[in-house]
Amino acid sequence: MRLKISFSADKEYIYLPIHHNEYIQGMLYGNLPEPLAKYLHDIGFFYNNRAFKLFTFSKIYSEQYFPLLKDKKIKYKSPISIYISSAIEEIPHRWGENFIRKDRIFLGKNNLYLQEIEIQKQPEFKEEFYIKTLSPITVYRTIENDKKYYKYYSPSEKDFAELIKINLTKKYNLITGENIEEFPIDIKPAKDIKKVLFKYKDFPIEAYEGIFKIKTNPDMFKVVYDAGLGAKNSQGFGMIEVMSEID
Repeated sequence: MRLKISFSADKEYIYLPIHHNEYIQGMLYGNLPEPLAKYLHDIGFFYNNRAFKLFTFSKIYSEQYFPLLKDKKIKYKSPISIYISSAIEEIPHRWGENFIRKDRIFLGKNNLYLQEIEIQKQPEFKEEFYIKTLSPITVYRTIENDKKYYKYYSPSEKDFAELIKINLTKKYNLITGENIEEFPIDIKPAKDIKKVLFKYKDFPIEAYEGIFKIKTNPDMFKVVYDAGLGAKNSQGFGMIEVMSEID
């Protein structure tokens, strides 16, 4: 289930650090019932000792935004919109209920007021789509030599699609309870692919945004649409939308 949530502010602009995914994530956890927020944050859904949150969110969308590099901040013109999605329907329902009930919502130090909640119509899932990133896609492997580090992969590398498939297999099992090892999946860059560098709690992340062409079976694509594509979805990565056409 997917929501588009629009907020207004009592000022013309809101201000956030350049790297602010953790602020959006904190706002989302803070607007769930405490037991559910604690469960998602501390535990999540486990697959072979690996925790998944099974939700994702987009970048902030605004009519205007301006990086303030000297101050390491970015300002967005009010109103702003954020897309949020989860494969567990109770989670978006709870967000909707809590946002509606609250007089104001805090995003960092900004006071926001709910303007609109829109339930997004789910597309008819097919075997082949062009998709556009609403938040960048990231995949990586953990490398342990003298010390542990993460190696990130670009869409031009074979490991990119391979790691997406491995990640998708685990999510599918958690969501449906069914094991599936072999299924078709192919993802290729199509247009305007750009590498972006993020920090999440001062931890560097490499990700890619733009338009991709993806082929898989419709059941697997629904998992991608609801829970996100690739890794670190609950940190604001891998949210996609289906494109009706591509120039």
